[in-house]
Amino acid sequence: MITNINNTKKLSDPLEEKILSPVFKNLNYNHHSPTSSEMEDGPFIYQKLFLTQEQRRLLEGNANMAAGVAVNDAMQFHYADTIWKMNPLTKKLQPQKNEKLSQDNAIQKVLEKFKEYNPVNDKDRDKFEKYQETIPQTIRQGFLACEKLGADKSKDVTAEASINNTDYKLQLPIVGRTDLHFKDFKSSEQSGDASASNSSSVLSVLKICEFKTVWQKPLKIKKDGSRGFSSARLPSAPLVNHLRQLSFYTVSLSKSFPSPYLIYLSADGFQIYSQNNCADLEPGNIKNYYNQLVKNCIRRERLLTRYAHLNDRDAIVRELIADTQPNFSHPFYWNIGHEFVKQAKELWNDARW
Repeated sequence: MITNINNTKKLSDPLEEKILSPVFKNLNYNHHSPTSSEMEDGPFIYQKLFLTQEQRRLLEGNANMAAGVAVNDAMQFHYADTIWKMNPLTKKLQPQKNEKLSQDNAIQKVLEKFKEYNPVNDKDRDKFEKYQETIPQTIRQGFLACEKLGADKSKDVTAEASINNTDYKLQLPIVGRTDLHFKDFKSSEQSGDASASNSSSVLSVLKICEFKTVWQKPLKIKKDGSRGFSSARLPSAPLVNHLRQLSFYTVSLSKSFPSPYLIYLSADGFQIYSQNNCADLEPGNIKNYYNQLVKNCIRRERLLTRYAHLNDRDAIVRELIADTQPNFSHPFYWNIGHEFVKQAKELWNDARW
């Protein structure tokens, strides 16, 4: 049973349940996430602490991100029995029954949504047009990967489950949402022992699947004005930040005896990393990656609690900006739109040194 997923008490606001450093309440910062824990201090302070939630919704994205969301949504629309969604009345995440779509209908639905994406520049527009061609191919590779794992035979597939775990070394919980997890099914990767399929250990196994997509990269404009694209190459080994993210789900759901799967998808193929073919996903190493994630969160809490003596949110943020480097040369954290970057640069330029 996945009791800690459905425990609503764990999903309540931690600021109302325990005594914390006042700095967290002053900053309205009540949880870590696997994604934000990877961010450098500058982008984190600007995006997560300086901007409001409404302003964050206006940050520019890119075609890669939108295409990745489309692929993940298609997997969920086709396989998930349950998808966790925001209840418009309670404003809380709740599990909702999913009426499964056929593969073709799932692809069509996410393509229609992807076409609503508004490219941010000419290069992004070229990617947007290219990915409309390759999203269906990438999704079908995802279907093949899921079928290899036996997702089509599972009687209980859940998507976007909210996982909330408070590590004893942290003041705040870490919160994340799984792509897909399955239980009570036999996959093609399980033991060939015929008697194993009837054992309780097999029936209680929980398989956590994290999808990552790889997209074609735009090349220079050709003489005829068109743009070429390189092939999307699957990674030869899992990326560390992806391992830390998957380790959070695995350790948080450890009572359910989870087996983690990191699945990379491209238009031309897929690669499944599991405990069977990747030492990084073995239990001992998964724990190591989880500890790395927690250390990132500890460092973040230590940074913020330096300003616990200040009661004004704006004053705290000003001091944080003055004491950190923004690293505006980062390859992707500052790809958020010209006006936002301009504002951030003005904040750091005006900071007291």
